[in-house]
Order: sequence, then structure tokens, then C-alpha cells
Amino acid sequence: MEIALPIHILIHIAASLLAGLVVWRIWKKPAAAFLSALISGVAVDFDHFIDYFLAFGWSFNFNYFIKGYEFLKSNKMYTLFHGWEYAAILFFAVFLLKNKTAKTVLLALALGLFFHLGTDVVIDKIPVKSYSITNKIENNFEMQKLVTPEHWQKHEKKRERLKFE
Repeated sequence: MEIALPIHILIHIAASLLAGLVVWRIWKKPAAAFLSALISGVAVDFDHFIDYFLAFGWSFNFNYFIKGYEFLKSNKMYTLFHGWEYAAILFFAVFLLKNKTAKTVLLALALGLFFHLGTDVVIDKIPVKSYSITNKIENNFEMQKLVTPEHWQKHEKKRERLKFE
């Protein structure tokens, strides 16, 4: 069962707010914590525009975008901002800084992104490794190599039904 896009987005917002709450409780910087967590936990999905424009060019069809047709058209999964490596780098950078506000921002960004990727893995039923930038590059961003065989079969059936080539 697929989750409707508005519910998907609400889950990301809730997970981001949870990340912000965790970080706020540590360093008591609510604005930095919540804003940073929302940026990395929700705005990370702006990378879908990159996938869309790579698949369809500059002609924008909102309905195609909302339905994720860029993946059907290209058989690629770039989602360049969706990467566990980014969350790890942000997390480890926290230990390099002394300033509480900077630490708050980096940890909130790391947790917001981590929670976003984790919820995507569960909601979209894709392997954890699918959101490794290294793994995506090694597999030339080819969707078939990044998703489960079941996910790929559904993708191909939908692609054939909608006549994407």
C-alpha cells in the first residue's frame, strides 16, 4: 500500500520536529534546532527537482512531478541530497566545533536528514543502501540496482502501463 504524498510529507515534518526537539533538549537553542532539522528533514526533497529536470528537461508538469514519473522516465535514482554519508559528515563535524549554536545547527541537520532517510526507507520499502551516495555512484544511479526486485517489478509494470520509454 502506497502512502499518499501529503501523509508522506507530514511524516517528514513530524520526524524533523522530533529531531529538532532532541537537539533543543541538548543545547537549548530552539530556533536553530527546529529550523535546521526542518531544512534537512523536509527541504532535502528538493533534490527530486534535479531528477525531474534530468528526465524531462525544462518542461514542467506538476502532475508528473508529484507522481514521481521522473523515475519511470529515466530508470535512474539520483536524489543527490539523499545520502547517509552527508548525515555522518554533519554528525562528526559537531565534535570539531565549540560554539553551541553551530553544534546545534549541525546536529539538527544530521538528525533531520537521518530521520528523513530512515522514514523514506520504511515508507518506500527500499534498501538502506539505496541512500548511500557511494552506492548510487557505483551503480551508475540505475534504479534496478538500487531497489528491491519487488520494487523494480512494480516500477516496470507501471512504466509499461504509462508507456514511458
